[in-house]
Amino acid sequence: MAKRDYYEILGLQREASETEIKKSYRRLAREHHPDANPDDAGAEERFKELTEAYEVLSNPESRRAYDTYGHQVPRGAGGAGPGGDPFGGFQDIFDAFFGDRFGGSFFGGARAPARGEDVEAEVEVSLREAAFGTEREVNVQVVKNCEVCDGVGGTKSRQCETCGGVGAVRTVRESMLGQMVSTGACPTCSGRGRIIEESCENCYGSGRVSEVVTRRVSVPGGIEGGMRIRHSGQGHKGERGAPAGDLYVRVRVQEDPELMRDGDDLVHRMRVNFVDASLGTEAEVPTLDGRKSVKVEPGTQPGETLTLRGEGMPRLRRRGRGDLKVVVDVMVPTRLNHEQRDLLRRFDEISGAETYNGGGDSFFDRLRAVFR
Repeated sequence: MAKRDYYEILGLQREASETEIKKSYRRLAREHHPDANPDDAGAEERFKELTEAYEVLSNPESRRAYDTYGHQVPRGAGGAGPGGDPFGGFQDIFDAFFGDRFGGSFFGGARAPARGEDVEAEVEVSLREAAFGTEREVNVQVVKNCEVCDGVGGTKSRQCETCGGVGAVRTVRESMLGQMVSTGACPTCSGRGRIIEESCENCYGSGRVSEVVTRRVSVPGGIEGGMRIRHSGQGHKGERGAPAGDLYVRVRVQEDPELMRDGDDLVHRMRVNFVDASLGTEAEVPTLDGRKSVKVEPGTQPGETLTLRGEGMPRLRRRGRGDLKVVVDVMVPTRLNHEQRDLLRRFDEISGAETYNGGGDSFFDRLRAVFR
């Protein structure tokens, strides 16, 4: 039986652009793919016909030869036979339709099945959990092999006679450079290695299912907000025995109402009234391990920093901890009665410049030093 016109097969005019050719092929290939038509015996032949037409028309050289000679392309005109591309074969076709799912080398070595894609999730932890580590459970949607058909795509199948169950075939082509051997996905079984006789109802013949699974994530102590934790092999399933992708969990650290993080150090703003700052006192400050007492020396100035060594964040994957820097915030009274005003005026009258000397650096110099 005479072959049909390639443009007619793809439903195109002869002036069709490369984009139109690819777009039409992808649409028709999905429509007539054997997996999408398990009860249609003619779907496989239609898919092969579409593939051959696209192989020829998608290559500029072989397309020119076809436009000139039709199906009777002389040897050496437009490359090697249908498609004309001595390095192409079914590789380009399956790349276009399946996104490089199968692949191969024109010298005979088929590439390994693709590794599964990675999956991302996010967890939120408190500052103290980020300091000492914790565990979280995350729900992620992953693609995995169908458990009903074990990833085959059918509950009843047989080994493909064309490729012998390998899923790939070699094609020998004559070209200007001599004989070339290309390896690509088997057109009969679409690279599966098996012919599906009864499609799996659980995965609709795809061999894969998408499920929401729960993963337990360990958050290491000392982690910072925005960091990602990698869990190997917890992502999407790989192709035909290839390794699965990874799970990446991004950590978000909640703001703490009392402690602010600065790298491995922590900063706390301690409010002290101006009398205690002048006369000295003892006060409690929060730490990761509970509240601790600090001594405020007489004459402590606004912005002065008290450093508690080793009371900061544990260092990630290193020994030791940062420091806790307590910044003194001296509170000035805002509401005074007559007696209080009189006392302050009396204090001012008996005070001189020497009362305020010896404060050291300015407030801004002391505050700036905290974050150095």
